Amino acid sequence: MPDTIRRDIEKQAQKAILQRAIFRVENAVLIAGSLLLAAFFPQPFPQSLPWFDWWTWLLLGGLGVAGVIISTLRDPKERADAVAEMFREQHNPALIKDKELRAKYERALEYYDRLQEVSDQMKSGRLRERTGESVRQMEEWVSNFYRLALRLQAYRNDGILNRDRQQAPKRIRSLQAKIKLESDPGVRQQLEANLASKRRQWQNLQALDNLMEKADLQLDHSLAALGTVYSQLLLISSKREIDSASAQRLQADVTDEVASLQDLVDSINEVYDYRFEGYG
Repeated sequence: MPDTIRRDIEKQAQKAILQRAIFRVENAVLIAGSLLLAAFFPQPFPQSLPWFDWWTWLLLGGLGVAGVIISTLRDPKERADAVAEMFREQHNPALIKDKELRAKYERALEYYDRLQEVSDQMKSGRLRERTGESVRQMEEWVSNFYRLALRLQAYRNDGILNRDRQQAPKRIRSLQAKIKLESDPGVRQQLEANLASKRRQWQNLQALDNLMEKADLQLDHSLAALGTVYSQLLLISSKREIDSASAQRLQADVTDEVASLQDLVDSINEVYDYRFEGYG
């Protein structure tokens, strides 16, 4: 993801972690326990601790809740889980109704999940650190994959484009035939202008079709590339140490694929007025 998108997701994740930390079962037990103790055992040690009163139970309960919240907020696993959850909410497979495209995206998500697992399970902290940036870029990779799939779906389901694709060649042939038969110069000039306009429309349709065919092929290529990166990471995880060449090659492969997908998404955005409810 671009840095701004990742920051937004991390901010949302931080809010989710805070909510999760506050409403944990442990906190409910601590609060309920401190209230019950304050009510039924306000002074459990009247002889040895005369200052210990009902409010002490509440204070201890509050400190316990604060401890649970702080430990949860500082837990890297909680943070990673929250980021992954936010990422999935913003890249919901259910929005992809096209079966073929959805199957491809779900395979990409499967690779994404497995790459996260392999990275987390690396025994060497140095290995995790050297490959961490590459693994984090998987989010940007899958995000671009998702955008591309949605744009392809919108294109395939665009009734206006499908209608124009069928009618434009017929209209061109019809105008060509009329021009041949037309003797009036003014009418002929107008027909020729209409023909030129229709030809431009047809050329633009063909260019868009070619771009979308390229996008479809890019999804297949990207899936294969994800498989390659996955196998690379498995090989790296089997080593005790990672050599500089392996780390650089992995980083370069991921960066190149992310850039290719992003360039293609940007190209489509420039020529196709894409609209899809729930995602931009």
